Amino acid sequence: MTKCLNCPEAGKHAFCKLGPESRAFLESNSLTTDYSRGSTLFREGDRSNAVFVMCSGKAKVSATSRDGKTMILRIADAGDVLGMSAALTKGEYEVTAEALEPCRVRVLHLRHLTTMLQKYGDASLGAANALAEDYRAAFDEARLIALPASPAGRVARLILDWADDARSRSNSLITMSLTHEEVASMTATTRETVTRTLGRFRKDKIISTHGVVLTVLQPKALERLCAC
Repeated sequence: MTKCLNCPEAGKHAFCKLGPESRAFLESNSLTTDYSRGSTLFREGDRSNAVFVMCSGKAKVSATSRDGKTMILRIADAGDVLGMSAALTKGEYEVTAEALEPCRVRVLHLRHLTTMLQKYGDASLGAANALAEDYRAAFDEARLIALPASPAGRVARLILDWADDARSRSNSLITMSLTHEEVASMTATTRETVTRTLGRFRKDKIISTHGVVLTVLQPKALERLCAC
């Protein structure tokens, strides 16, 4: 089983900077599970039975409306904790989490989570921080959709957010693991609009792409589009 102490994300996220006792509890009582691309970690509406600590890989977190329209709310990365809100309320998962690429995840079942939070103060703080990160992700998604008036502005804002995240991880390259359909879901537009917009960004040399790798060439141009 992978040890948290040896993880490159150790000390950086809500459940990745626990003290030695709570970390040992997490390691002993969680199940390390590998998910292939497209696998579902948990599904919206299912009764909560665990939280999922992302060790590596990326997962898309989405919600579906009554008329069947799906919106991607965030892209979870290494260090993120998924399902915390539903676990603490002992209710249903509010969202669906699906692996965008091969993921390694620590699955901590509800009874072990409850014991962990009762015994270790730093674990309770980690749970609070995980909820705060969920709130921030929801706020960022609302800002992405509501503030830029044009579809191009929303796509530009998303790319800038990806660039900020890549820099925070000391990486200048963006791995675009989403399809154009999924980008459209995140930006409240259509797949065709996303394809045209990215094509125009490449033509104007605002971005460059090589396979799934995207590089921002003119961040100021993207910022101007966000303001439109």
